[in-house]
Amino acid sequence: MFLIISNKLVAKITSISILWNFYIQNKVLTITVLVLLLIAASLLLKSTKGSKKKGKDKTPAQPITQLIGSTPERLEELNKDLNPFGFAYDINQDIFYSVMDGWQRKFGYCRLYDEGCAPFSMIIDCEPIYFNYGGMKWLIEFWKGQYGMTTGGEVGIYYTNGPSLNIPGVFNGTFYHCVKDKDRINMYIAFKKNGEIMFTRNEYHWWLTGFMLAEFSHPSELTMDIILELYNRNMAEAFVGGLIEAGYNESEYHINGNKVYIQFDKPHTKQPISRNALTEYLMQRNNQSFCNAYNYLTAEYSNTLDKLAFVKRDSPYMYDQIVHMGKPQEVFEKSYNKIQGYINTQDMDGVVDDVGQ
Repeated sequence: MFLIISNKLVAKITSISILWNFYIQNKVLTITVLVLLLIAASLLLKSTKGSKKKGKDKTPAQPITQLIGSTPERLEELNKDLNPFGFAYDINQDIFYSVMDGWQRKFGYCRLYDEGCAPFSMIIDCEPIYFNYGGMKWLIEFWKGQYGMTTGGEVGIYYTNGPSLNIPGVFNGTFYHCVKDKDRINMYIAFKKNGEIMFTRNEYHWWLTGFMLAEFSHPSELTMDIILELYNRNMAEAFVGGLIEAGYNESEYHINGNKVYIQFDKPHTKQPISRNALTEYLMQRNNQSFCNAYNYLTAEYSNTLDKLAFVKRDSPYMYDQIVHMGKPQEVFEKSYNKIQGYINTQDMDGVVDDVGQ
């Protein structure tokens, strides 16, 4: 037994000795072969892992519209959701805009509404232009900035033949009514961010607007080129008088017949007291975080209808915030309720029939 074990041990030693001698005599060749074998093994292992990983990759997200409705159906559903809040969606420009007879129309306008915006995450430039025409007091106001989760702008036209209000500790100024259908004007806006046109709007309206979802901006980045087609030359000159009184110079407006062209950049009028540095900083941080959250959540989708269908299904709270477009109703109701008892709701009954002629 001992001899058998000894012979086997000698044989193994001899084999090892032969291999070692071969390595010593052919060191370069041996190392090269070993390196090539290691590279081949590494490539094979990587290829195997890649195949497994590829098999686990998620397939691209299917458009929601393919699963639960066509584009026209989804557009109809979105506009149905938006309508109670006074807005609709323009699929061609990918913007939201105000409808003709939204709830906002019954509230008119006054300075209190502008003061209520900043605490509700509306960090916007406000530019009220006051003038008299046809025996009435008029307000045409421009707005631009960040409205919560949207970037956008507005132009509104209002009038009154009622007296100014003086409510101690509440409000000292004029309350204006939204113009009646027959007194609307044709309005045009080209909305720009850092000099680039983001969208345009042109309509016979009392309140022309446009809003871009999940676009975050500071008001200083935004400008609006505005064209107002007023009733006649006299009204146009009266409005230009209001522009001049607000601080506009000839390089910022142009009058041609009954049309007035305005460049709204940095506001000339005093901004709401509520929009202070601290409020603006806090609200804009909040606005930007909501925009980022929406963009992250919907990154796999390429169009707004798919994005909103996904958000409606997976994040109902965010969807609810989105369809509450523009200035919140609370801004209007809170201020309106304070002054409602002082407003003569009949003060427009005496408006002359030819005011819009």
